[in-house]
Amino acid sequence: MPIKDRYVKLDPYWNILAGCLRPVKLGFMYAYIPGVRYSDILVGVPKEIFKNEKRVAVSPAGVQALVKQGFKVKVEAGAGEQSKFSDDQYKEAGASMADTKSIFACDLVLKVRAPVFNDALGQHEAELLKPKSTLVSFIYPAQNPSLMEKLSKQKCTVLAMDQVPRVTIAQGYDALSSMANIAGYKAVVLAANNFGRFFTGQITAAGKVPPAKVLIQGVCAVFFTLRPAALEQFKSFGAEPLEVDVTESGEGVGGYAKEMSKEFIEAEMALFAKQCKDVDIIISTALIPGKRAPILITTDMIESMKDGSVVVDLAAEAGGNFETTRSGELYVYKGVTHIGYTDLPSRMPTQASTLYSNNILKLLKAISPDKDYFYFEPKDEFDYGTVDHVIRGTVVMQDGKNLFPSPLPKTTPPPTPVMQKTVAELEAEKFAEVSPFKRTMTSACIYTAGLSGVLGLGMISPNSAFTQMVTTFGLAGIVGYHTVWGVTPALHSPLMSVTNAISGLTAVGGLVLMGGGLTPSSLPETLALLAAFVSSINIAGGFLITQRMLDMFKRPTDPPEYNYLYAIPGVVFVGGYGASLAGGFSIEQMMYLGSGLCCVGALAGLSAQGTSRLGNALGMIGVAGGIAATLGALKPSPELLSQMSLAMATGGTLGLTVAKRIEISDLPQLVAGFHSLVGLAAVLTCIAEFMIEHPHLDAHPAANMVKTVAYLGTYIGGVTFSGSLVAYGKLQGILDSAPLLLPGRHMLNAGLMAASVGGMVPFMMSSGYATGLSCLLGVSGLSTVMGVTLTAAIGGADMPVVITVLNSYSGWALCAEGFLLDNNLMTIVGALIGSSGAILSYIMCVAMNRSLPNVILGGYGTTSTLGGKPMEIVGTHTEVNVDQAIEMIKEANSIIITPGWGLCAAKAQYPIADMVKMLREQGKTVRFGIHPVAGRMPGQLNVLLAEAGVPYDVVLEMDEINEDFPETDLTLVIGANDTVNSAAQEDPNSIIAGMPVLEVWKSKQVIVMKRTLGVGYAAVDNPIFYKPNTAMLLGDAKKTCDSLQGKIRESYY
Repeated sequence: MPIKDRYVKLDPYWNILAGCLRPVKLGFMYAYIPGVRYSDILVGVPKEIFKNEKRVAVSPAGVQALVKQGFKVKVEAGAGEQSKFSDDQYKEAGASMADTKSIFACDLVLKVRAPVFNDALGQHEAELLKPKSTLVSFIYPAQNPSLMEKLSKQKCTVLAMDQVPRVTIAQGYDALSSMANIAGYKAVVLAANNFGRFFTGQITAAGKVPPAKVLIQGVCAVFFTLRPAALEQFKSFGAEPLEVDVTESGEGVGGYAKEMSKEFIEAEMALFAKQCKDVDIIISTALIPGKRAPILITTDMIESMKDGSVVVDLAAEAGGNFETTRSGELYVYKGVTHIGYTDLPSRMPTQASTLYSNNILKLLKAISPDKDYFYFEPKDEFDYGTVDHVIRGTVVMQDGKNLFPSPLPKTTPPPTPVMQKTVAELEAEKFAEVSPFKRTMTSACIYTAGLSGVLGLGMISPNSAFTQMVTTFGLAGIVGYHTVWGVTPALHSPLMSVTNAISGLTAVGGLVLMGGGLTPSSLPETLALLAAFVSSINIAGGFLITQRMLDMFKRPTDPPEYNYLYAIPGVVFVGGYGASLAGGFSIEQMMYLGSGLCCVGALAGLSAQGTSRLGNALGMIGVAGGIAATLGALKPSPELLSQMSLAMATGGTLGLTVAKRIEISDLPQLVAGFHSLVGLAAVLTCIAEFMIEHPHLDAHPAANMVKTVAYLGTYIGGVTFSGSLVAYGKLQGILDSAPLLLPGRHMLNAGLMAASVGGMVPFMMSSGYATGLSCLLGVSGLSTVMGVTLTAAIGGADMPVVITVLNSYSGWALCAEGFLLDNNLMTIVGALIGSSGAILSYIMCVAMNRSLPNVILGGYGTTSTLGGKPMEIVGTHTEVNVDQAIEMIKEANSIIITPGWGLCAAKAQYPIADMVKMLREQGKTVRFGIHPVAGRMPGQLNVLLAEAGVPYDVVLEMDEINEDFPETDLTLVIGANDTVNSAAQEDPNSIIAGMPVLEVWKSKQVIVMKRTLGVGYAAVDNPIFYKPNTAMLLGDAKKTCDSLQGKIRESYY
């Protein structure tokens, strides 16, 4: 804080810590700065002397944090002994050891129990406190007026941990909740230890044992609670609520339940009497601030319970909720075991001390956020739920002046939000609203439209050859549809790579149109040469990168492979064709059929890891056979063959060079770049075909069909070409990955589409060469611009869909060439690739709960988003360091790692793979959970993990692993955000509502590794960061993963 902001007027409330004035010279004058430097404050942590108290106020980790902030810390010798914290641990953390009197003479004293009389010293602990010092402890000022008087005489400032307001901002320092959490957990354990059966039922060969019935007054299982907010929470756990017939809210002030009316209490007691005869275990924790605990279970009710029943009274210290409770004792009354311990948190001292220490540290940091000075100022006027509210409520004494009770805040607490329905519930309601008749009618209309389209194509068919080609296209599309659905998600990246290679069959179109001798003799022939050249880059590069990826999935335990033997069928196929050609046979159409079937086999082979390398080999055979058949049909002159060979060899060499050098993490941009080549080849081929065929169109029986597919092929190719280049730029970081939302972009795209469609009218109507060529060049320009405007408006989060859509476009462009050149092979392969990309696009959209038009047009929000105000995320996050994360990992037996794009960007897969290997060697179950849209293209993370040596059988898809999270000890979220965002299920108004996500928050503990608490690509806050079972490990993913790897190695090797 700047010095000028520290200039304040003198206030009588300031004491040595809560507001000391320190003069600071500013030029020739002095300003006064409130507070004391942390380095000037001596913190004391005494040993607790209350009977059976085993806790300590600050753990060694807490001491380390205080020292790091600048405090000097003294700890009484043996203070942490009962909590399993040795004096040596405190010394290592930076504390010095001292006796009791020295500790209480410190400026700031941190305790658990309120000060009591010290028999050993013959003096009350309050009297040992240094005058005008500050005490932080449980105080209970309403119940301890004499203690408050003693503290007042010492002119102390007192922060009562029991008076921290129950508001959202104070959750991190609410010690009552922390201790109640431990007490409740211990109560269940004690009940289980003293009950004669398992809680769960059991069915064995010896017979059936029923489950225990548990009544918890105030929490869950079969439970009774007065507060509606708690009621809704525990219903969500599957508990059965008990409610009385009298309607009355139990919501009181400050987060507590209020005292109920006489009628309500009578109905309540009747309900309890009935339940006592039925249940086996009762756990009660009803308290009224400042008063004796209410009696909820009478002696008669206890006597009506079954022998062997157990009751646990968590309110025993305040008198007890059971009339038969004996405070601090465990005994049996009328066959019912009574547990009335008053020190349950202290019976788990290490856990309780650690949490209490965290509560105190967070409170001190919250009330005095300044980095250099310790200072806070209680104010009598404050708003609800603010830091001022916390300070005024917690400070019960200031410089000896009793400030208890705190005045009410100026503003009232916000009303309890109405429990909104989950996304799943709303979707179920939406589905139920659609009648079976309407659903069936919609389906029938879709089939009617499809069959009508078939009739229409038959009516406009110019000849039987067109009908045959449509038949081939339809059957190939159906085969491709069913084949692609069988591809395992882990191999989606190799699938896209192999389809990329196969789409290089656009080279066939270029070869067909090439002419001249060693060089082209005309512009169309030059365009055809370029088409063949760029297509060859795709073919060679695509197959090589596919092979590289598939090789990464090999495991050391896999049997040896002899894939080079697949060269035999390749040689027989191509060589046999050459022999048949020499013998005078013309079997090109059968060669095309065989090549097409090989391409189908290439996709089918990717349905399993064991056949994936066979699939890649079949793809190579199919493409080689198709090109050989094309050359055989053309029978080019030696000079032209040399031109063709040189073009394809040059392109192939370039493709191999690029594919060999590319890093696997850069695979998405490689795929995008290769797609652009397919689009460019399609444009060049279509324009060249029109230029060559135009003189013959007047006599061509299917002239209109030729012109239609030439126009469509040019349009699709142009969009694919420019869209792929923009996608490449975004993925490579050349262009900003954020969506470029041009003003009126929808109108711009609509205008471009209208102009493209409109340009087809003169193209089809006119027989002039200049007009036709102008229209083709015009649509190529319009489609190129449209590819830019469409893709630029799509953000980085939607890149997986962009890649798959472009993949589909390249297939349809190849189909258009097949129709244009009356080539069955190009039509078959185009249909395969088009359907492959379409299916992957559908999978990606389902994985985001988005519609394809919504993604392509740069829209926001899922199909389930209601559009209201998003849910407000409240609470504070918990941070851990690497050492704490290592301890959590070592304690966990079942671990799931959910990586995201952050892991890819940081190239952190290598240390993670090594860490997983070490953990698995220690007998831990470690698996990966992959979201379909994690990464920049489908299956990218699977490939990256395979590259690092992670066995593919421990890498599971979202649908395979989601049901395992509740049984998982620890989930590590590395560089993921939107794909693990619980708002997708919890907030119907979120723009990602309904999006399937990895349900990591259901695991017992979560560690989220990110640079910051910032949002992901979808710009949606993530509630899991603030959930109680989540710890944030902030920092660079690569450095953090390296540290985890090193620490794991130190721990086990």
